[in-house]
Amino acid sequence: MSSAAPKPTSAQLVTYDVSEAWISQTRTNFQDLSATTPGGYEEVRLAIANVRDVRIAIEKRRVELKADALSFGRLVDSEAKRFTGLLLEIEEPLKAKKAAVDDVAARKKAEAEAEKLRAVEAEIAANRAKQEAEARAVREAEEKRLAEERAKLAAERAEFEAKQKAENDRIADARAKEQTRIDAERESLATARRAEEERARAERETIEAERRRVTAEREKIERVEFERQAKAKAEQEATEKVERERIEKAKREAERLVLLPDLEKVSEFIAAIRALKTPDVIDLNLDAELQRAADRLEEVAEILSAVVEEAND
Repeated sequence: MSSAAPKPTSAQLVTYDVSEAWISQTRTNFQDLSATTPGGYEEVRLAIANVRDVRIAIEKRRVELKADALSFGRLVDSEAKRFTGLLLEIEEPLKAKKAAVDDVAARKKAEAEAEKLRAVEAEIAANRAKQEAEARAVREAEEKRLAEERAKLAAERAEFEAKQKAENDRIADARAKEQTRIDAERESLATARRAEEERARAERETIEAERRRVTAEREKIERVEFERQAKAKAEQEATEKVERERIEKAKREAERLVLLPDLEKVSEFIAAIRALKTPDVIDLNLDAELQRAADRLEEVAEILSAVVEEAND
């Protein structure tokens, strides 16, 4: 097989009737022109026309050089499209079969996750019921103990009051007996009365001190019970918060797994958008519109990519 002829370089294929040397010389010739005088104005006008004629000639030559390339590009695109269509006739049925199996697997996985979630919720409900029952038992036991304490204090108070009443009755009886000797023993009775009053005052102070002690003890018991109930409530609320957060996390993971097939399809669609290539056209305006359309398609791909990333997070 004969060796292929050397391919011409891009510089050999692309030739224009102008050179950088001519452009450099033209810049030197025209850069000091001034249009402030009638003669200078005419020189500037002719210089503009000269440069414009060369620029138009370059554009015509560009169109001539690119015509064959556009024709060849259309042929390349046509053949690629034909072969792609033939391959898609094979690929699409296979993808449909795979998608059917994937959908069944995804559905079964989602159902399993849902069943697992239901089991977790049932376990949480059972744990909550158990905790409430234990808390109720503790509360009832504590209430029973406090009731017994209150009953004991009431009995002690009743016994103390009975003793006080008996003592008062005894004092009154003694006073009644002593009344018969008042005239003869006034002085000694006065002394005895002062002593008795002092003793009674001491007893009253003792009684008041005991009353204050009982009140303080009752308030202490009530404060301890309040603090215990507040701590138990805080612990229960913290436990429930942890369980709610775990359930919410499990729900989010289940939802993400359900969305996986759709996210894969969206990713394929994004890849298809980014695989699109704009055709080469001669018209500059049409070429600019095609570029803007490609930019908008890329923006759509970016938006969809952000959606997929957010769903995966």
